[in-house]
Amino acid sequence: MPPRDETEQRRQQIIDGALDAFARLGFDRATNRDIARAAGIASPGLIYHYFKDKTDLLYQVIRERMPLVPIVDAVERLGDEPPEVVLPRLGERLAQAIDQPLTVAIGKIVIGEVLRHPQLARVINEIGPGRAINALAAYLARQMELGRLRRTDPQIAARLLIGPLMAYFFSREVLNQPEARAIDARAMTVEAIAHFLRSMAPNGQ
Repeated sequence: MPPRDETEQRRQQIIDGALDAFARLGFDRATNRDIARAAGIASPGLIYHYFKDKTDLLYQVIRERMPLVPIVDAVERLGDEPPEVVLPRLGERLAQAIDQPLTVAIGKIVIGEVLRHPQLARVINEIGPGRAINALAAYLARQMELGRLRRTDPQIAARLLIGPLMAYFFSREVLNQPEARAIDARAMTVEAIAHFLRSMAPNGQ
């Protein structure tokens, strides 16, 4: 049996190969042979020594390579600092993640596959989007209780905050709109968060 560090190295090698194969060929079209070739391993059957199936492999690709996942983890740990402090800081991290090639590559894989495979949508939602929205809604609800934001449905508020950034990413990276590509990611996040804070100011301030 290979040493633990060698086992983990091989596992990471397969994850990188799967990311490459899924990005080039799509989740459905990428075969075990394609993944093995991209990973530089001789036997496609070796993949299932480390992963249950292709869906599990995609889960691990997103969980371990998507730059947005650590941001989701951070959202779950938001404390009671006011939104004018927390949200710009969160926006800065989002802007940096949006500009990373890994975010673009994995984002395209996710967008391309979830409509065809509802089970993948559920898996991906558990990794990031669902967790992020619920954690953000919980934070916003607390800020509403403290009187720092006007009261509304926190689930709606969370989507009003994230929605413009998702639309920006989609129009820039999927639709490849020149106008969207001309907008700097940091400028987009700064403006979206500033607009959200103005619209959510208590008592219409």
